[in-house]
Amino acid sequence: MFPNHNQRRSLFPRIAAPGLAALGLLATLSGCGDGESKSMDFAPTCPITHIPSEAADYYLYQGKQTGFKNMIARASILQLQGDCLAAGPKDLKTRIVLRFVIERGPAAAANTLTLPWFIAVLHGDRIVNKHVFRHTVSFPANLSTFEDDTKVITVDLPIPPKNVDSDYRFEIGFQLTKDQLEYNQLHLKRAAYQAY
Repeated sequence: MFPNHNQRRSLFPRIAAPGLAALGLLATLSGCGDGESKSMDFAPTCPITHIPSEAADYYLYQGKQTGFKNMIARASILQLQGDCLAAGPKDLKTRIVLRFVIERGPAAAANTLTLPWFIAVLHGDRIVNKHVFRHTVSFPANLSTFEDDTKVITVDLPIPPKNVDSDYRFEIGFQLTKDQLEYNQLHLKRAAYQAY
């Protein structure tokens, strides 16, 4: 979050993760009206959201070996959902939820796993904000593969919430180490996530 000095409206996006649990998955990123606007009003257009294929999977191995017996966990971004709504005459609020599919590997010793993931906000070709989140899951006792949703993440953009395209866009993916990124690039396969 960027400070708002001298009571001037910030020209940068604000990213927040509310402490409450998600109210269920939100509607696909397309916009929601408030139900009280005139019939000719349209929901605001959401920024284009992109999940790079090389950042859509998260592999964690024990040691340097990358064979199946050394795998602690594998996670993939399965689905991205959310919505956009007006947050005032000059602000657009975007809410985002990710669904992960997670597989426990044979080398997993702990009962929990923390998945680091990010939202980067780009204006044109320039990154104006990036935030890394940590989503912790507990492995179910009777399942080796399961799905889990993140909390709702809110991104406020300093643009009029009109039904027109903006210069803002989002890049979303797992926050990977250099070795994890190189592994994904070497073993790149078609991503399984769904987006709007």
